[in-house]
Amino acid sequence: MSVIASISFGLAGVGVILLMTLLSYVAIGRDSSASHGISSVESSRLGGLAIGVVFISYVIGLVLLSPYTPGVVRESRELYLWTAIFLCALLGLAEDIQPDFLTPRLRLVSKLIVFGALLWACPEFIPSEVGVWGLDYLLDIPLVAWVLMTVFCVGFVNAFNMADGANGLVPGITVAALSVFFLEYGRVTEGVLLFACSMFLVFNLISGWFFLGDMGSYGLGAVVAGYAVYGVAVGDFSIWFMAALLSYPCIDFLTSIGRRLWQGHSPFTADNGHLHNHLHRQLKKVIKSRVLANSMTGLIISGSSAGITVLGYLNKWWPATSDQWLIVFMAQYLVYGVVMFWFARPVSAEPLSEPI
Repeated sequence: MSVIASISFGLAGVGVILLMTLLSYVAIGRDSSASHGISSVESSRLGGLAIGVVFISYVIGLVLLSPYTPGVVRESRELYLWTAIFLCALLGLAEDIQPDFLTPRLRLVSKLIVFGALLWACPEFIPSEVGVWGLDYLLDIPLVAWVLMTVFCVGFVNAFNMADGANGLVPGITVAALSVFFLEYGRVTEGVLLFACSMFLVFNLISGWFFLGDMGSYGLGAVVAGYAVYGVAVGDFSIWFMAALLSYPCIDFLTSIGRRLWQGHSPFTADNGHLHNHLHRQLKKVIKSRVLANSMTGLIISGSSAGITVLGYLNKWWPATSDQWLIVFMAQYLVYGVVMFWFARPVSAEPLSEPI
């Protein structure tokens, strides 16, 4: 891990790897090996905290050692967005330190309040149109648009949390999304966050000692959701580009909710029916290493969803504003459906981790 970090980011990368190693041994925030259905080793839930510490430390260092002024000071929009991100991360941190400290309903209501307040204070985050017939009509009604976008943002954060079940899956999608945001905007914030998440991805894939936990999935989910809806609202991205980039958590979340309702179970109860669970079972048959099978699961899914989209973006298949990305999204949806049908088997509804 240190060698890869050194080649990628020099001493700064090595320092982050050492910090994450130390945090992975902290007694609080530890999960048993069976908590998430895939992990077969005891691991730490403090990955999100590690990313937060690295991000805040670097930003503070830049403020003290350079003329850099954070966006939260320059623009009220940035202040509101990062306040919402910070509050979502705190909700997750409370659960990482003390599981079930907050009830699922309280967490859900809290996120609705946070994003509802953000979108009410900053209506520029709400797209006026997205090029989808019917949806554009609803977005023309301000109150309806506010409700729809609030529900979408909360649902996306929960989708990120639900998908955090394999090494490199959600971190890989996050790194892909942050790469696009950094290339589009080129700001310090996206660059530092991309650095922190890239180092976490390396640590997560190789060691398996760390995963994002609720702080990481809630916080990074809020980051990606905020940037995505704003990018679509101001015309930097098409809705179909964002759909292709973030296809796996969205498709898997909606599929899981539908499956649980069809089976008569609570839609908020975790189970082993996700695509990453099915793929992991197959990989374990041919890969003996517990960590490698886990990491290969995450890499395959993140690479074939967000990774393909970033590859197309870098090779300029279409502009990021093009609706032709619908082709990529539909192909991803078709592959997901075929693989799920091929791997489908009866799954246990017994809860494996905390509700979303």
